[in-house]
Amino acid sequence: MNHKHIIISLLTAITLTISSKKSFAQFFEDSQAPSSQKWLKIETANFQLIFPAEMKDKAPTLADQLSRSLRATSRNYKIKPRKIPFIIHNTNLQTNGFVQLSPRKSELYSTAGAEPDNQTWLPNLILHESRHVNQFDKLTGKLRAPFFEQLALAYYGLTVPSWYFEGDATLTETLYSEGGRGRLPAFEMPIKANFQTNRNYSFNKYLLGSYKDIVPSYYTIGYLMTSTLKSELPPNYEADLFSELNRKPLFPYNINRVLKKKIGGNSAYLYRKTIANLDTIWKTKTANYHYKKYTEIDKKNNRYYNSNLLPKYKNGTIYFIRENPQKTNAIYTFDTSTKAENMLVKTGIQLTAHFDVNSHYIMWDELHKDPRFNKRTYSIINIMNLQTGKIKQITKQSRYYSPVFSPLEEVIACVEVDLSNDSYLTLISLKNNTVVKRIKISDAEQLQHPAFNAQGDKVIAIRLSQTGTAICEIDLKSDKITNLTAWGSQQFERPQYLSSTKIMAKAKFNGIDNIYTIDLLTGNKELLTKAQFGAFNPFYDKETKQLFFNDYQFDGYKIGQTSIDTSFAIAPETDYFSHYYATALTKDSVKNIASISVDTSQYSQIVPYNGLGRTFNFHSLSLSSSNFESFDNFKPGVFWLSNNILNTTQIALGYEYDTDIRKGIYSAELTYNKYFPKFSLRYENRGQIAAASIPNKPDSSIRFDWREHYISSQIAIPISFYRRDYIYSTGFNLATAYLKRYDLSRTDVKNFNDETAFPLTYQLYLNRNARMARMDLYPRWGQNMSVTYRHTPFENHAKGDILSARTIFYLPGFRSNHGFQIRLSAQTGSGIYQYINDIPLVSGFSYYKYEKVKNTVLVNYRFPIAYPDLGLGSLAYIKRVKGGMFADYQNIHKHTDVSPKSFGAYVSLDFNAFRYPLPDFEFIIKGTYINDNTTTQRIVPTFSLSYSY
Repeated sequence: MNHKHIIISLLTAITLTISSKKSFAQFFEDSQAPSSQKWLKIETANFQLIFPAEMKDKAPTLADQLSRSLRATSRNYKIKPRKIPFIIHNTNLQTNGFVQLSPRKSELYSTAGAEPDNQTWLPNLILHESRHVNQFDKLTGKLRAPFFEQLALAYYGLTVPSWYFEGDATLTETLYSEGGRGRLPAFEMPIKANFQTNRNYSFNKYLLGSYKDIVPSYYTIGYLMTSTLKSELPPNYEADLFSELNRKPLFPYNINRVLKKKIGGNSAYLYRKTIANLDTIWKTKTANYHYKKYTEIDKKNNRYYNSNLLPKYKNGTIYFIRENPQKTNAIYTFDTSTKAENMLVKTGIQLTAHFDVNSHYIMWDELHKDPRFNKRTYSIINIMNLQTGKIKQITKQSRYYSPVFSPLEEVIACVEVDLSNDSYLTLISLKNNTVVKRIKISDAEQLQHPAFNAQGDKVIAIRLSQTGTAICEIDLKSDKITNLTAWGSQQFERPQYLSSTKIMAKAKFNGIDNIYTIDLLTGNKELLTKAQFGAFNPFYDKETKQLFFNDYQFDGYKIGQTSIDTSFAIAPETDYFSHYYATALTKDSVKNIASISVDTSQYSQIVPYNGLGRTFNFHSLSLSSSNFESFDNFKPGVFWLSNNILNTTQIALGYEYDTDIRKGIYSAELTYNKYFPKFSLRYENRGQIAAASIPNKPDSSIRFDWREHYISSQIAIPISFYRRDYIYSTGFNLATAYLKRYDLSRTDVKNFNDETAFPLTYQLYLNRNARMARMDLYPRWGQNMSVTYRHTPFENHAKGDILSARTIFYLPGFRSNHGFQIRLSAQTGSGIYQYINDIPLVSGFSYYKYEKVKNTVLVNYRFPIAYPDLGLGSLAYIKRVKGGMFADYQNIHKHTDVSPKSFGAYVSLDFNAFRYPLPDFEFIIKGTYINDNTTTQRIVPTFSLSYSY
């Protein structure tokens, strides 16, 4: 087995162990919080809580929740988890959290966002991630820092499949609270819709995903499968399962070996058994549920899934957000009389789909990021004039969600979350974009989905607390907040006033998400929709007395319509939800974490988190100094890695062996990323080999070698940001180095330069690219430019300079998701740089007579061929087949014809290996025709394997 195969196996394993609750975290997530952030900590025997100064008042409560969660979620694994740092981030608005090894830590993003839930965000996130801590420690607890965390990471990823580690954590958040995704019909709805409409997708497809069909992630299928395990196996089976895994740690597909022993079949068998159980429950539960089939508005024969979200009706026009894999999200209009559809505006990146519209404007919130610090994001508000089409951004660097228009004044209401994680209903004037009023919600509560009454003096909204949810009313004159419904485990969505005594909202009172009215005087409920799988996003138009809503189907959220006067009988005792976690709940005497009394007195000692202790954190010996980011020119070696838990300082000390020249390389590298510029410093002591011609014997040469000290440093200023449907990045890099050669093996080598002092490299780049849809192969539009200049101002002998420029343009192709890439590059050099190539070369460059390169042009066309979703057993799962054609030109200033230097075509496969969701592999078969009379080979076939995560 060669080294590359070993590293591929380790990489595949490692990428799987990064876990998150709402979105998939990056492999070795390495972004930074703002450098101005002041950090505090609470130190305990079991964990270290590191948090921003703004959350000082809430930190003792969070520490108590951590303590209770770690203790409760460790019981099944029969361990006491080792001490671990938890870092709370309050500047990133994306809902996320993860636990990782190498280095061992957990990061929690505190802001909840606008996505509907059945209890507050952060306590449930703590519960979920605490389970991951115990999973890690049970399996890999003996592989520790300062040497073995990366080995533990690889072992965990190879041993525990994604469906188990996320499914077990999702089940835990459900069992140990009154909330959790397992209690939400919408969580299992996509898989239920697939199977009840005969879309019997494979286990591979649910585990690894699809470009063309809606399949829930391994969180959903994993939750259902681990629920089956917990229901059928003895209490605390988790400890025994992990102990069995550890008995044969190198056994291929170890989980399948253990599952066969426990339940008589492998993971695919467990999947089929789970689906059979669910199918029985679904049929039994819904036997008397006579759903209504709603006519789809704007029905089209879409090739792939298509969702038309949040329908709103105004004067004969329906507005909605379209979401599908072929295009990025945009707001569309549909004229109900002419049946004409038009795209109105691209929305940019949204945390949750949302917009509002009145007679003059349309408004939406949008995610923006800090230009430098990726752990700081903003939610701003854009508004578009429907008459002129002019768009303006009315807030900057704000944290506003779900803006809605007042019916009377030029005022909008939105939800605001500050850095202390407090929620407000905030009113903003459209006349001068200033805040008119902020009404604070109670501590540890969230607010979602506000809506005005007809008079504009009250707002209805969803109120979330640790004990559940309620619909509340906020009086804008008195600032009084009153609950209109009792606290409960509902997942309300988009409440609206129908009158002063009646409201409407999406709820799950009968176990299926539908639209209900609630009489505020009597508490009586009416069922307005009876959708097969779920009805969402209600909008009532009082003029037409029609209710518009989203009717979920296997291929997306469709726009449905019904009369407000039509309602269905509600049988209070009927519950159509599967409650698949219920048997697991009875098998395990768990206790709701929220019901345990809170004791924060022991966490009152809060001190600054600073000093050298937070800078150095050696954790792993590794075979790679770059976290296996590339296999290019891989050299076997060993490195000792240090990464501090705030991602500001990385150190790598190592030795590697260059097998091509049989020389060793000792290195030390420091990267410091706390401030706006990024700094890096690297030292190498390395061996080198060269050859020189013998005087008066031009056809002969002598070989000689030496060692050298090489010190390099770089300052980088990277800037990137979003503006609606475009992503911008720009920056400047400055690099220099010092080279000193010694121990030359021969003394008769002439003109040997033993020192190169501080050559300088400057790079400036500017990129503007349209956001890519899921099926896009290139950005639809893009302009990219990079200019690099290198020279040797401090050299007396080795003089020279080189100026190079690269530009890349992206253009739409002939069909959806096709695209052109046009790359133009040029260079001019002198002195020691005159034969250096600082630009991309044409395909097949080494197969024809050398020519000094001044410029190159590449024209590339890529297109998708098929989306097979084809599983080759457990070896590979092919998601997409792509094709492409290219033409390469060289030194176009010398040629008058249009014939390329080389051209060709390629076919590639996007696939996953061994049922691991990451990395995503691409296998490319490429054929190049060399259009040069000096070529040694006309047709050059090449094969390559690359990966991304």
